[in-house]
Amino acid sequence: MIWRQGLLILGVVFVADVLQATVLSRLGIPAATPDLLVVAVVALALALGPTEGAIAGFLAGALVDISPPSDTPLGVNSLVYLVIGFVTGFVIHPRDRTVWVSMGLVGLSTAGAALATAAIDALLGSPRVIWSEVPTVVLASALYGVLLAPLVIPAVAWLAARVAPAPPAELRLPPRITDMS
Repeated sequence: MIWRQGLLILGVVFVADVLQATVLSRLGIPAATPDLLVVAVVALALALGPTEGAIAGFLAGALVDISPPSDTPLGVNSLVYLVIGFVTGFVIHPRDRTVWVSMGLVGLSTAGAALATAAIDALLGSPRVIWSEVPTVVLASALYGVLLAPLVIPAVAWLAARVAPAPPAELRLPPRITDMS
């Protein structure tokens, strides 16, 4: 089961990276390029859990860090995407995930990735961060992420259900504390 999840993570992250680098970056969309990798990391975290989300985030960030148009210091995107993958898989209980909550998580995650990357780059002394443009990029990233979410999250959830089926009933998540009354 673990190797299937690993192959799923590698496949989704690789396909998202290729689509982002070859299709989305060439569209010429104003303000920002849609961050398909963050959406894929959030989708994997929602489908598989926080640990797998963190692994997917690290791999996706590493791909962004080593891809040719990257101009951030090595490891910045890996750290940001790892945190996003873990937090989004951990913060919402699987029973509470609706379409609107998932889309909101994607919007917050894509905006957070843009803002965190800019903040870390500025802390490391990068001259490429123009703070007057950061709000526009953050809002555009959030909007593009929300627009991609209805396409990516169901597809990744469907793949995860086929590749890594749910554990037996006795191994599933325990009820929430509020449900034990």
